[in-house]
Amino acid sequence: MLLRCVIIDDDSVFTKIIEHYISKIDFMELTNKYSDAGSASKSLDFNKVDLLFLDIEMPGMSGIDFLNSLPVAPPVIIMSRHKDYGVDAFDHDSIDYLHKPVSFPRFAKAANKAKKFFEHASRPERNNKDSLFVRQERMWIRIPMSEILYVKADDNDVIIKVADKTYKTHAKLTNIYSQLPQKDFMQVHRSYIVQLQKIDKIDGEIIEINTRPIPVSKAHMKELHERLNIL
Repeated sequence: MLLRCVIIDDDSVFTKIIEHYISKIDFMELTNKYSDAGSASKSLDFNKVDLLFLDIEMPGMSGIDFLNSLPVAPPVIIMSRHKDYGVDAFDHDSIDYLHKPVSFPRFAKAANKAKKFFEHASRPERNNKDSLFVRQERMWIRIPMSEILYVKADDNDVIIKVADKTYKTHAKLTNIYSQLPQKDFMQVHRSYIVQLQKIDKIDGEIIEINTRPIPVSKAHMKELHERLNIL
């Protein structure tokens, strides 16, 4: 596991210290850094962020205002020179709160908290055979395998469709496929995985699930017919 980290802090000296600390942690890498929340809000790709190191006091937009502006916030470690912001860190479900200045042992403790957070969050995906856990906002949602109609790749995310809901989560299609029971699911296209028992119709290279047309690649057509016992 390698956590992709981003620093947002207007203090360039402290940013260099945190950057150095991250370089000493073997399960972390710094992918970007910003000196203000406004710049981060405009250009940061949150699909490529695992952990955010966020300063509270910044000109223009504060760290708390920045978090409140996000529809979905990544896991965050809040940093501040004032102890009073510990309550705000708690209210925003931050993994930890670092009071500046920060020693390396204290930083390492926060890093290990983050590691445990991600290990705990991913454990259900490996152990539950009848369910798939996907991340939605700041929580993990359990989706029974039996309810999944299809899974669709969407750039760096996947869309998981059940009868009455649609879930979107940051993941690769291949990673989701590896967690699904192979006897029930099949990848029929580079962008689609379907549950075979949910197929309603087949019309040439198009299948239909719950009125949704889904393309089937020619390379997968023979296997699909075999698995559905279509002669």
